[in-house]
Amino acid sequence: MKHILEMEGPVYRFLSRLVELILLNSMFLIFCIPIITIGASSTALYSVTLKMVRNEDSGVCRGFVQAFKKNSKQSTMTWIFLVIVGFILLMDYLYFQSYNGEFSLIVILSLFFFTFVYILLIALVFPYIARFENTVKISVVNVLKIAVANPFQTILVLTISIGPVILMFLSPYLFVFQLYISVFFGFSLVAYLNSFLFRNIYAKYEK
Repeated sequence: MKHILEMEGPVYRFLSRLVELILLNSMFLIFCIPIITIGASSTALYSVTLKMVRNEDSGVCRGFVQAFKKNSKQSTMTWIFLVIVGFILLMDYLYFQSYNGEFSLIVILSLFFFTFVYILLIALVFPYIARFENTVKISVVNVLKIAVANPFQTILVLTISIGPVILMFLSPYLFVFQLYISVFFGFSLVAYLNSFLFRNIYAKYEK
């Protein structure tokens, strides 16, 4: 019992990490307020959590701000690109709701496919930017290559990322609970769990 409660014991490490995740989540939400900075904030979030799982902790606040400044331009450009693509996909869905022309099934299936690719990009591109320096185009291409080369880990990342969103709509209670969790440490916890997977994935390309 004494060992468990020591400064280097599991209880202390767990509580210390929990406090860091709460602080990190707060910074992420604050830096997302301008909307246009969501991409840069997401990259900074993953920059910190990737260092956490690699035992390269450099301070939550300092690490977040440094990563935000360093990757601001590329992350913002990527975010704008994703917003534009998302808007186009939304318009396509609205249009094809009343579309009954030829090849309608093929068109709908193609739309589902591009939506899946879009979700992949949202889940994978900002962690990639947090770890590697490339242009927006190269980052997008490399992320898709990584997803194809690592299907199992990619599915796990999508499950961890999308699972909480799906749970929100299963019942009003889960919706309120998930909102509560998200405000305190939901986003940082998802990034932290995903970072263990990204650490193993990126190890193949950092050699």
